[in-house]
Amino acid sequence: MQATSVVEEPPVTVVHAGRNFPAAISDIRRGFGQRELWAYLGWQDIKQRYRRSVIGPLWITLSMAVTAAGLGLLYSQLFETPIGTFLPYLTVGFIVWNFMLGCMTDGSDTFISNEGLIKHLPAPLTVYALRTVWRLTLMFAHNMLVYFAVLAIFFSDLVRDGYILSSGGAPQPGLDWTIITAVPAFVLIAVNGTWVALLFGIISTRYRDIPQVVNALTQLLFFVTPIVWPVDILAQKFKETGSWQMLVAELNPLYHFIQILRAPLIGSEQSWHHWVVVLGITVLGWALALLAMRNYRARVSYWV
Repeated sequence: MQATSVVEEPPVTVVHAGRNFPAAISDIRRGFGQRELWAYLGWQDIKQRYRRSVIGPLWITLSMAVTAAGLGLLYSQLFETPIGTFLPYLTVGFIVWNFMLGCMTDGSDTFISNEGLIKHLPAPLTVYALRTVWRLTLMFAHNMLVYFAVLAIFFSDLVRDGYILSSGGAPQPGLDWTIITAVPAFVLIAVNGTWVALLFGIISTRYRDIPQVVNALTQLLFFVTPIVWPVDILAQKFKETGSWQMLVAELNPLYHFIQILRAPLIGSEQSWHHWVVVLGITVLGWALALLAMRNYRARVSYWV
């Protein structure tokens, strides 16, 4: 009699896809752990976007430079502000705004645009959100070249103690060692961009009208956020203490995100309450994203 050989099969790894927080946390943890995957995919997005282009990703820099220069020259005349301090203010505002705008708009399409990979690649959902944020980070890095060019041109204006952003505005301390706080500020903004991509992405896969709603709202948010206009203008026009007009900026969460990064980069006065608001939104946002991951993570592959 021949002895039958028993072939041992490798153990099967069980992936918990149930509606529980450990599964959601595991997805996020494994997503951050697979940085080679989302970093490669994000870089490929940039390469594909500018494939066969002569100057490639430098179009990102040129586009930002033209926009900042054109609007900076125009609005500095309309608001009667010194071009040497207003142009850096507007440039950094645009750079930070474009990053946050991408997190909201591209984040809404995160899972929809990755439909093929989600259905065929056994990867955590967090990978696709990080892919989006990493691609936007690379674009942010290209746009920062414009900031360094503006900084080189108007350096003497920004390092001057007591410079003003608008006529009659509050004096600013000028550039100093606090510029290093821009690094943790951007990291904090990117961390928020990740939960935005996760939360908006999940909702948008179920309700396909959400990306259109986000696009419409961001256009409104751009005009009510102090990007092309300084907050000093509101302070001068509405001087009454506690005037509701001043709340246009303070109640806008995007203003606080922009300010924690813009203030150190242009030597503007930094306020701790901006950091408190951003940290509070970070905790709340990740709690909502974790809840959405817990309840609907397993359904995303069916919705897309």
